[in-house]
Amino acid sequence: MKIALIGYGKMGHAIERIARERGHEIVSIIDLHNSADIEGEAFATADAAIEFTTPSTAPDNVMRAAAAGVPVICGSTGWASRRDEVEKSVVDAGGALLASSNFSIGVNIFNIINRKLASLMSHLPQYKPHLYETHHVHKLDHPSGTAITLAEGIISENERVNSWADEGMVWIDETNASMTPQELAAKVDAPEIASDALPVLSMREGEVPGTHTIDWDSPVDCISITHRAKSRDGFALGAVMAAEWIAGKKGIFTIEEMMSELL
Repeated sequence: MKIALIGYGKMGHAIERIARERGHEIVSIIDLHNSADIEGEAFATADAAIEFTTPSTAPDNVMRAAAAGVPVICGSTGWASRRDEVEKSVVDAGGALLASSNFSIGVNIFNIINRKLASLMSHLPQYKPHLYETHHVHKLDHPSGTAITLAEGIISENERVNSWADEGMVWIDETNASMTPQELAAKVDAPEIASDALPVLSMREGEVPGTHTIDWDSPVDCISITHRAKSRDGFALGAVMAAEWIAGKKGIFTIEEMMSELL
């Protein structure tokens, strides 16, 4: 198939490599210097576009791609306030959109497990949940989009958790590198968190690709599930698989719909 890339940073390069490895053709690469090419002839030949840019540019990129008749896979986060506007524009243009905070197949399997575990814990009040996310030092926003998705999954499935609460962000260096996330959380000067809220602690360390852990802690034991990315390739592969899945479709889709077909 023919794929267009919108955003050509580290993720864009990884997506390009994996798309070519899977036999696809890259027909257009849009970056800061040539954003007008979304309206170009080459872009319009794509069977799908994969968008990884910034919260400020993603909404317009998606709407412009839809206007060009190209289905869009969007991995940019932080533009929820414009979600309704973007989706209406895509539908009005007769286009297609699948936007997700994380396209990693492993992360989405992890989210399914997370929701199931949260449901099982509904009637076991001795277990209290805590969510930890770790990313590289260049990621300044927190919690991560994936952490928020995981938190919302817990809230939707567990009767005792009604919201999530941001505990703040901890920078990992030589002074605290040996401490566990639980020990770091105990030292964070966070505001008081309601008993029915899920605490979410963010950590930033070196160049790590990303780790998400959910603890269900009781006085006698702790059940913990973790997803640890090894590189960007998992996210890139999932995005390419999503592009393969959305080609030829029209409408607004979710990563859950795609995963239900894959599984």
